[in-house]
Amino acid sequence: MAELKKIGDILILLGGIVGLIEGILTILQNPLLRFLPYVVLVDPLITGILGIIFSLIALVNSGNLKIKVLEFQNKWLVVLIMGILMYLFASGLGGALVIIGAILLLL
Repeated sequence: MAELKKIGDILILLGGIVGLIEGILTILQNPLLRFLPYVVLVDPLITGILGIIFSLIALVNSGNLKIKVLEFQNKWLVVLIMGILMYLFASGLGGALVIIGAILLLL
């Protein structure tokens, strides 16, 4: 069980970093992101900012980053919800990694 928790933490860390990078690249409207599977429903600036915020909240609640304002009580549930929001709005790959990591934290 401890190994699953470590793997979950690593996946959340990688997913959060990928989400931050994709959020920054979305703000800059980099053409490298054209192949990614998410649909841009709003302005790329707003989508990038959402991606960065969701990634930061996922990283804080997994314990990899310390920001007191963004910490919540039920950490695995918050990380799972942030992973779903990341997958839907901002970062397909990063969101999927965070979702898998949150499920592993639950086990």
